[in-house]
Amino acid sequence: MEFVTLEDVIKFAVDREETAYKLYKRAAELSTSVSSRKMFEELAQEEATHKDIFVKIDEDKAESHKLCTLPESSVAKYLADVPFLPDMSYSAIIASALKTEENAYQLYKAAAGMTNDPKLQKLLMNFADVELGHRRRLEAIYDERVLTEG
Repeated sequence: MEFVTLEDVIKFAVDREETAYKLYKRAAELSTSVSSRKMFEELAQEEATHKDIFVKIDEDKAESHKLCTLPESSVAKYLADVPFLPDMSYSAIIASALKTEENAYQLYKAAAGMTNDPKLQKLLMNFADVELGHRRRLEAIYDERVLTEG
């Protein structure tokens, strides 16, 4: 049985946050509404901040944290990266971002359960909450724009 370590999750999180950043920057460019553009810029900035924090955790090396591993099957479904393609349509970006945020939420919750370090657990659960908030904001945009405008 394959196992996923917290270090694997952190490395993946760095890539995932970079992809989300690109996705939101592109969505901002494609947005026809000023409020949507502003929201996507804010989301992009939050993802960039998350990436910086994960890079720092990676540099601090996960060895300093008490780790446990989880069977790959229990987290692999959240490790599936949603690819970013520069020519994606606005609705494809929103759909992709919704999936990305849901995966991130579940991944960070699972990762919090992989460490005995209370500070790292709290950080990961905070990230999970932020990603859940992103998903809810995206759902509102999806309902408002994509379903009505296509």
